Amino acid sequence: MKFEIEKMMTAGNSILILGIAWLLFWLGPAFFLFQEDPRWGHNFALPITFITVGLGYHIRKISCQLAAMMGAFFIVPTLLAFWPWNIATMIAAALAIILLILYLIERGREKELIDPNPRLKAWLKIHLLTFAYLGLAHMTLIFYLVRWQNPEPFTLFLPAEHEVSTSIFNAMLLPLITLAILERFVKKVGSFQVAKAGFIWAILMIIIPLLSISILGQ
Repeated sequence: MKFEIEKMMTAGNSILILGIAWLLFWLGPAFFLFQEDPRWGHNFALPITFITVGLGYHIRKISCQLAAMMGAFFIVPTLLAFWPWNIATMIAAALAIILLILYLIERGREKELIDPNPRLKAWLKIHLLTFAYLGLAHMTLIFYLVRWQNPEPFTLFLPAEHEVSTSIFNAMLLPLITLAILERFVKKVGSFQVAKAGFIWAILMIIIPLLSISILGQ
């Protein structure tokens, strides 16, 4: 049992669990905030993207991981308020559905839909998921470097987000992305198990913001 649990401690599962927990939180206890102000609806699009990237980790097909990467980088225009929450959610959901459709198509094929020369194919299989992780990292970069000090230009489609729980989550995302990328290339650094550390960190990313909401109310 211990061995099986440790096998589940991967970057893909970390990001997948984060996305599912985030989406359930906004469909459940936080849904009233969306009802009061629909601009909070970006919290439907973003977790769907996390789920898509998490699924992309498990589906080792170039077409599927390309869809995951595209979904991750659509975080950028969403968080720069290029479009409202409903368009962002439709795009995120469409890319998740495309990934699943591609998986169903690819599952019965001997040759992948995208099948470049061996060198390029190897390069894509190594780096597409890394690019997807970097796409997710833009959430933190935009939050702190763009929107934190100057939220006014984005208020048509996004609320000002200075809540402690939101700030904690965004601050904790970059270390998770770093560990996820590191896991792509090494399993251990000395006695430090990269995947296990990343998984535990992802669980803390759920627990600590929820504690902040419970204790501080935000």
